[in-house]
Amino acid sequence: MANLLASVGNGLRRVLGFLVGAALFAIVILVCIQVFSRYFIGAPTPGLAEISRILFIWMTFLGAALLVSQRQLIVIDLLHDRLSSGIFTRLKVLVDIATAVFLVFLAVYARHLMIVVGQKIAPATGISFDWFYGALLAFSVLGLFFVAERLFGASRAGQETASAAEKPIAHEGAQS
Repeated sequence: MANLLASVGNGLRRVLGFLVGAALFAIVILVCIQVFSRYFIGAPTPGLAEISRILFIWMTFLGAALLVSQRQLIVIDLLHDRLSSGIFTRLKVLVDIATAVFLVFLAVYARHLMIVVGQKIAPATGISFDWFYGALLAFSVLGLFFVAERLFGASRAGQETASAAEKPIAHEGAQS
């Protein structure tokens, strides 16, 4: 199961990296079109501004999910150098569990927001506000997957480390 989680996680990381890059590229292109349209043609394009805003929101939360997968979203490394490796490993598990609890609450609240504002639409494009708040739900679900991948992968890695510790270690000086 840990291998399946790892392979799915690696695929998700590649897809998220591509989507974040594609969203950034699309935002740059849309803003350039807006500037050209407004200042050279004299025709504002409010629909492109809304699409850029939606892309920015999705890019931010998909990028945050990618950072959660790499344990780089929020890191306070005040104690990293001062803790033993055993305590540091336990602290990482505790942080992952706290992150998972937070993400569950965020997912529930995001879904509630989607229900409340789902009937409203953006004025220029007619896009439902669900698309704005759907990024929160996607971030929560993806973040929960990556935390679960890390927690289940850590238990498997701990078992492999324990079995590797029982194997005899070859010494470097034994080579002729």
